Amino acid sequence: MIFPRGEVVHKNLSTVYTDLSALLGTLRLEGFYGVIEIDFPKGRGVLFIDNGEVINGEVRSGVDSERTIGQEAVEILLNFSKQRDGVISIYRLPPEQVALVSKSLADEVLFQNLSTQFIHLDQFLLKLKEEKHTGYIEVMTKEHQPMGVLFLDDGELVEMFTVPKTGPSVFGRISIPIFIENAAKQGAYFNVYGKKNGAPLPDDIVSLQISEAPVVIQNEQPQIEESAARSGEAKLKEEGNSWQEMLSLLEEFLTKAEGLVDHLTSEGMFRKTFKKALIQRAEEFGFLDPFAGEFEYREGVLRFTGTTEKTEFVRGVIECLRTTLFLFEDELPKQKMVSLKLKAGIESFIESHKSALKKQNLESTFTSLIK
Repeated sequence: MIFPRGEVVHKNLSTVYTDLSALLGTLRLEGFYGVIEIDFPKGRGVLFIDNGEVINGEVRSGVDSERTIGQEAVEILLNFSKQRDGVISIYRLPPEQVALVSKSLADEVLFQNLSTQFIHLDQFLLKLKEEKHTGYIEVMTKEHQPMGVLFLDDGELVEMFTVPKTGPSVFGRISIPIFIENAAKQGAYFNVYGKKNGAPLPDDIVSLQISEAPVVIQNEQPQIEESAARSGEAKLKEEGNSWQEMLSLLEEFLTKAEGLVDHLTSEGMFRKTFKKALIQRAEEFGFLDPFAGEFEYREGVLRFTGTTEKTEFVRGVIECLRTTLFLFEDELPKQKMVSLKLKAGIESFIESHKSALKKQNLESTFTSLIK
């Protein structure tokens, strides 16, 4: 979950000098309300403090950022705090905001990395209202930076907080319409949380995503309604979510590669060379031809409106990136570190996204780039 940051009380306290147990005792005496952020090499997490008492916590640890909540998370964080290489930050929040966010920790992710490119957020919220959905929605920029969180109770938007680049998070129900409008205009990704054992979300929420994403439907399901009638909506949901997850992975992959290369060379170098590679491989992968206008990667956003099989689409993008690596070696002979560091970056991406790549059967395809 994206957590709110309130008024800074203490920031980046070293665990070399800070005893978390003693600190919690002081906050208990003060009747403190707020959150404690704890960051260690082995994990990071948050403790929620209500009138000085720890009422909930979340910790993410391990290579796959395994999530733990509740009392178990509190105990893990207390154990982490005994190490000498961590930092602790304390933020003050009003009691009602602590309670609101804390109780949401038990919600589970229902939909992940949905895009306003495919879904109208306002229509999506209307569907959740009809379903009387209770939970919250994380909203992030196209670059996957946190924007804010919307809270729903029985389908109604009851609260929201935004995450500015500096300063405390801003709560305010009155600003919800403006926030939704800005997210739609700028483009955003969002994750939907709730109770999996509660009332199911309406089927047409997923149908909306599939019908507006041509890369999903035009090739593998050319006639949405007829296919749904023959094969069932469950299959469409699975394929739609699979395509969306794959596109998000590729987009993040290209964005990180672009950032690394441009930092080592000059701004625009990656996109320029990648486009040259797309042109060179256009005969083999016509759907990636930049002059055809079906595929575009610009400013960290990947778009595709053509028709092809998912496996062929991924293979095409990876092969074009392989050509990009060759072009760097030929055109930047004095900057050999560019290709070497890009390969190292690819290896790091594969390691940190191993479970997602395995789920998509893409691990070997990505790994081929560094062999």
